[in-house]
Amino acid sequence: MTNLSRTIMAAGLAVAAVGAQAQGIGAACGCPDVSARTQVLMSTLVDGSQNLLNPNTTLSCNNLYILDTRVYVNDGQDLFVEPGTVVKANSNPGAAFAIIVARGGQIWANGSESCPIIMTAAADPLDGSYSVQNRGQWGSLIVLGRAYTNKRTSDADATATATNGVGTIEGLAAGDSRHLYGMPVGQEMNDDNSGVLRYVSLRHGGQIIGANNEINGLTLGGVGRGTTIDHIEVISNLDDAYEFFGGTVNAKYLVAMHCDDDYIDWDQGYNGKIQFFYGVQGPDNSGGANNQGDNGIEADGDDAATNAANGGIASNPTVYNATFIARTQTVAQADEAIEATERTEGTIVNSVFTRFRSGLNLAGATGTNATAKWEGGLLNVKNCTFIDCSNPLRINGVNTTSGAAFDKFTLTDGNTILASGLIDYTYAMTQPGNVLTDRVNPVPAAGAAASTLNAPVDGFFTGAKYRGAFQPGAEPWTAGWTLAAQIGLDAAAVAGCTGDLNRDGQINAADFTLFVNAFGGNCF
Repeated sequence: MTNLSRTIMAAGLAVAAVGAQAQGIGAACGCPDVSARTQVLMSTLVDGSQNLLNPNTTLSCNNLYILDTRVYVNDGQDLFVEPGTVVKANSNPGAAFAIIVARGGQIWANGSESCPIIMTAAADPLDGSYSVQNRGQWGSLIVLGRAYTNKRTSDADATATATNGVGTIEGLAAGDSRHLYGMPVGQEMNDDNSGVLRYVSLRHGGQIIGANNEINGLTLGGVGRGTTIDHIEVISNLDDAYEFFGGTVNAKYLVAMHCDDDYIDWDQGYNGKIQFFYGVQGPDNSGGANNQGDNGIEADGDDAATNAANGGIASNPTVYNATFIARTQTVAQADEAIEATERTEGTIVNSVFTRFRSGLNLAGATGTNATAKWEGGLLNVKNCTFIDCSNPLRINGVNTTSGAAFDKFTLTDGNTILASGLIDYTYAMTQPGNVLTDRVNPVPAAGAAASTLNAPVDGFFTGAKYRGAFQPGAEPWTAGWTLAAQIGLDAAAVAGCTGDLNRDGQINAADFTLFVNAFGGNCF
């Protein structure tokens, strides 16, 4: 834990600074103060009968956009969003307002570190004070594509359609072709391009559509690998932060905080790549509506165990360098770091999971099948670190702490179990106002032991021979553009004090050792 008095002071300074610059979002790109922008109702930009955007619509940072309807980017249409643009969404429970990119449509939201694109609730003053407990205020962003899914007509759920390979996306009603994702078997377009999402912050979404039916922070249905997704933040979503319904899309530099369900959820044959993921559950563990979070990763192969017989392939994504911080593993509502069920395959490497009740949990209706895939090497969890996790390995409802399976988990696959250490994963926040009294620091100190494995060099992954989302001792990639950095939640993303060379929030002998070992060197 960081020094409390210093943390309180620094957090207070951080919040004050945010309040002063809240209206200056996008100033580095020449955007006017948010308070001076012309308000534009997005209902004026669409065809009222179909809610289709006019072709090649551009959202300019000169305006403040009010999402007062559902907006569709239809097949053949483009939505351009300038850096520094802000969209505020009105609440509409039961028929949530959302931005929906249909199959064949494209969104070009290409923000930057100094000029992120923000989509949030109408009541958010953008000064860091809007409570992270405000979830489900609007529908958020849905992107649908034409890549592979293992969706089948035999699936016994409301999203099944009459065509194998095509489904109706969760959170939207059946019967509208704009709500479909995937393509008929044999017609999939795995290189499909739905556009660019870069430096986009999605806040306070996930509004309820019906019973057990909410929209995810970023919903990706059958999205192809031609799409660019990097530096995305999901804050306080009522459902999952990111859910991949099939598809082949790759994603990099993702943040998820204070969401109410899983942080990464894949299903229906997702076969993409993810690197550098940072997730923090809310600190409130009192139960009820304020509890924040479920599993770190919910890894599913499909919604029906019969899909294999019908020609559907399992999910098989690859994840490197993730850091997940759970609220606590001591309460009844505690969750699983990796919940692997229903024919999932895949690879999870060099990742850090803290305070979850269970580490790798092989469970579900097809738990035996999932166990076989894990033992057979089709589901690989390697060189990961599980910290303050009482049940690192759980198989079909049984905690496993010895024997051949446990030896595979720890010795063969190189997973490490720690009681504490590596990162500072404790924090506290009071409401109202998101006031931090203890901040996390997800960046390991400089000199932390390197991983024995490295991400493959394949044009997407970045070489990162360390565990977790952040290079030890370095400034994190969350600094400068995330809400977490703005409100001071993340100690490493806030400017450290002089002398704190390893950025652990303290000036002590460890910093002196780093200085002595570097003395006489040069900086070029």
